[in-house]
Amino acid sequence: MNILLYVNSFLPTVGGKEIVVHYLARELQKLGNRVRVVGPSGWISRRKENYGYPVHRWPTLRGLYPEKVGYAQLSLDAAIWGCDVIHAHTTYPNGYLASLIKKKRHLPLVITPHGHDIHVIPELNFGHRLDPVKDKKIRHALQSAEIVTAISDSVEHSLVDAGCKPSKIRKIPNGIDVERFTHDRYDDVRQWLGLPAASRLILSVGNYHPRKGQDIIIEAMPLVRSKIPAARLVIVGGNQGALAKKIDELKLTESVRLTGSIPFPLPGRNNDTSKRPESQDRLAALYCQSDIYVSASINKEAEGLSLAMLDAMAAGLPVVATDISGSRDIIKSGSNGVLVGLSDHRQLAEAIVTILGDENMRRSMGAEGKQTAQNYHWSEIARKYLEVYQAAVV
Repeated sequence: MNILLYVNSFLPTVGGKEIVVHYLARELQKLGNRVRVVGPSGWISRRKENYGYPVHRWPTLRGLYPEKVGYAQLSLDAAIWGCDVIHAHTTYPNGYLASLIKKKRHLPLVITPHGHDIHVIPELNFGHRLDPVKDKKIRHALQSAEIVTAISDSVEHSLVDAGCKPSKIRKIPNGIDVERFTHDRYDDVRQWLGLPAASRLILSVGNYHPRKGQDIIIEAMPLVRSKIPAARLVIVGGNQGALAKKIDELKLTESVRLTGSIPFPLPGRNNDTSKRPESQDRLAALYCQSDIYVSASINKEAEGLSLAMLDAMAAGLPVVATDISGSRDIIKSGSNGVLVGLSDHRQLAEAIVTILGDENMRRSMGAEGKQTAQNYHWSEIARKYLEVYQAAVV
């Protein structure tokens, strides 16, 4: 098939959506399909990058109407290179603009939401659908698509709430690069972080947002360290200014490390990571050398399936997570991790201490998680998407 993956941002910008599209493109190509990623900016600055599949970047035309420019660019790309199906990542703006192209060129359309475009959390002013104009366009996109995919029950519920017919929805979870976490040739992350060699590392990964609950993990640390003095928390992600203030207020500068964003290792960058030793993949090294992974999201129904949590499980880490939709999809409490109540730092601390304090439990849960992760190998997820494309074309 000739597949057009339509995005509004792409690597080297790192987020769940960008990583999903990269692995999907790579695996679809391995299955013998023609694949290209279309739509990100960087026409000049990123033109020499090579990810192993075509990436059609567009020039940034500031001051013009972005929807009209996007429509014209996508229309031109589809006319020149053709496609059997457009797979738009996000309902808005990509799904909406692709729905306009679909009407003109009669191209099958598949849409995958990625969180902010479909979930709504009014108390946090989170979600495109809070804007009535965008909400109308999202509904139009969902009505136009042949098939819409959902990575979790919460996404499916949000899609139905946005007017999508349940018969259009297909459940396809996120995938993971299992091989990235199958060796031990990484440099020592404790030395890199300036931590004692005997530190017990508690890892959490994700760009800061109040709904993700990283501040609650920080609040749990005094209780954790009172029981396990060697415990240290490492939080990876961008926008960490608010967390730094929290750490200072609680006098936890020796107990918590904020790394900021860690570059995702990919071939094709100007400083080609494919030629670097594997020890440079510091994020994978953190997963492989940590003792436990923690996710403390505070909104019950506005989280999808966490890529970071799947990565942690692939690395053999037990997971402590709040009892929300996306976590319930993969965590069997007491087997491969523990689910705890929302916004409860004491319960979170208790679960962390219990696992860190029992090495047999920690290893057993990690092994169960590793087994769970095998079900999300990208080769299998890509086949599921290919089945969706074929159904959309019929």
